[in-house]
Amino acid sequence: MLIELEKARTRKNVVRIFREDLDGPDNWTDGFVIAANEEMVLLQLIDDGVHLNGYQILFLEDISDFMHPAPFNDFQKRVLELRDEEIEDPEVDLDDLAVLLMDISEEYGLITLHREEVDPDGCEIGRVLRADATSFELEEIGSDARWFDETFEYDLYDITRIEFGGSYEDALLLANEDMGDDAYELADYDGDEDDTSN
Repeated sequence: MLIELEKARTRKNVVRIFREDLDGPDNWTDGFVIAANEEMVLLQLIDDGVHLNGYQILFLEDISDFMHPAPFNDFQKRVLELRDEEIEDPEVDLDDLAVLLMDISEEYGLITLHREEVDPDGCEIGRVLRADATSFELEEIGSDARWFDETFEYDLYDITRIEFGGSYEDALLLANEDMGDDAYELADYDGDEDDTSN
């Protein structure tokens, strides 16, 4: 598989990757291979509107199948060319998972982490404050773009998918930076002071 991924990278072709055990047989990822090693592959994603939209890191052990080139490779590449959207290497090192998480958080501000084997329907978005050989500490941001007041610790090797640099992460950062003093969770009130009912 690594040899084929490297071919796709050098030829700048779109690949389609399946992870049937985690995503089911009808879901896939389309993107350009930016880098790969014996454990992980880094993709620049192509979204449904045929735009480059951030990056994704998958683990080779989870990949059930992949297609090279992807079914609509020529079309997607042509549209991206017409839109002047070019492949960009984020220059992150895949050799050490803990270092990788820290580097992405520092460079991009936010990272999206999926732990699909323990939480199939959820993900965590935030910035990694600390990571070691077994765990990492995450300051999370909510869907309202406010930072949580506390941090959370997770097992490093529960991670099954990593995403960063996409439009959703950018939107959260943009909204958060605009909040100023309200950038963190609002304090919990018991409601008594604001209760004007009779």
